[in-house]
Amino acid sequence: IAVIISEFGQEKVLKFDFDNLKIKVPIIWDKKWRLVFFDIPEKKRLLRDSFRTKLQDLGFKELQRSIFIYPYPCEDEINFSVEVFGARHYVRYAEVSKMTNEADMLLHFNLSKKLT
Repeated sequence: IAVIISEFGQEKVLKFDFDNLKIKVPIIWDKKWRLVFFDIPEKKRLLRDSFRTKLQDLGFKELQRSIFIYPYPCEDEINFSVEVFGARHYVRYAEVSKMTNEADMLLHFNLSKKLT
């Protein structure tokens, strides 16, 4: 599948195998958290559940019902998934450099070894 994403007049073509989509894990963690949050209406429940499942398949951890976290760069993979699902209007992506109470996230993603 190829998807063309236009953001502020810049086009970016992303090509991935959606069913086998993986996020590359770098050797050293850049100490940034990637958050994906969404508000997909109840009338689009199938879309919401499918998107949530895709995030889990990609390795994201659910912080709250519609907020997922991941420690590695993945903006292209998220943009691609959002376009495939047709969910651009409902999904936001953010990179966060500081987060409180992150000990359980560090443990979940086994990041103690990748902090240097």
